[in-house]
Amino acid sequence: MADGLVRAVGADGTVRALAAVTTDLVDEARRRHGTAPTATAALGRALTGALLLGATIKRDERLGLEISADGPLRGLLADATPAGDVRGFVYEPRAHPPPRGGKLDVGGAVGRGTLCVTRVPLAGGSLYRSVVPLVSGEIAEDLASYLVGSEQVPSALALGVFVEPDGRVGGAGGYLLQTLPGATLAMGELLVRAVARAPQASELVRSGLEPAAMLSLLLAAVPHAVIGEQDVRFRCRCSPARVARAVVAMGRAEIQDILAKERRVDAQCEFCAARYHLDERSLRDLLAELTNGS
Repeated sequence: MADGLVRAVGADGTVRALAAVTTDLVDEARRRHGTAPTATAALGRALTGALLLGATIKRDERLGLEISADGPLRGLLADATPAGDVRGFVYEPRAHPPPRGGKLDVGGAVGRGTLCVTRVPLAGGSLYRSVVPLVSGEIAEDLASYLVGSEQVPSALALGVFVEPDGRVGGAGGYLLQTLPGATLAMGELLVRAVARAPQASELVRSGLEPAAMLSLLLAAVPHAVIGEQDVRFRCRCSPARVARAVVAMGRAEIQDILAKERRVDAQCEFCAARYHLDERSLRDLLAELTNGS
């Protein structure tokens, strides 16, 4: 089943619902970063959560999630755009505490700390930033608490990643249900009951349900209509040109010092683990550009 995200509205526009399948992109993140199973589950939840929240913001913004905590994972970052591009990493990719209750202990791996949510205008301008305490470290509960407390939008959010015994991602996805202004108390209670009855998000994906079918199951008692579908993917914004610009920003003296010592620059992107190499000739070309442009 291909990765994808679906948006729907229901109950005369007073309910917003989104669902996503993210199995392939989470497994790509696992391969890129070499994550242990618990770190894979934590990163996959964050990537999926970022995509779901990112699909609710303006088209000219991107959304960032940053968790800083005291668990063995130390924290993570995820970054998504409304177009469905997402990237991210964990600080300690090999973090893998013992299971708890027969399940991967994501909350124990994350620990206590804070969640920072940012919305960054793509064309420049003031960014929105909110920092809240973590509720459980399980990520879905933390994001739902943020939505209720900071955005004042009652929300039910489920995120799931099933990791196979060999470490591969066997199923990943999630959903977000929200009541909007005008929704009745009864509608909110109906959604709570629907979520309580539903299987875990990763089980919905592993059973073969696509995003639209997931919403049909969750909103079986709510008249609704799909208003958008899109592909989602792990995609980073790094490039050789960005690395070159970063080197230029170091300044002439720093580049000259590198040429006198290492005579090369090796860089690795934190978000996607891509490696870049600038040899001596490339560095001298950049230095020449700086000199000619001064």
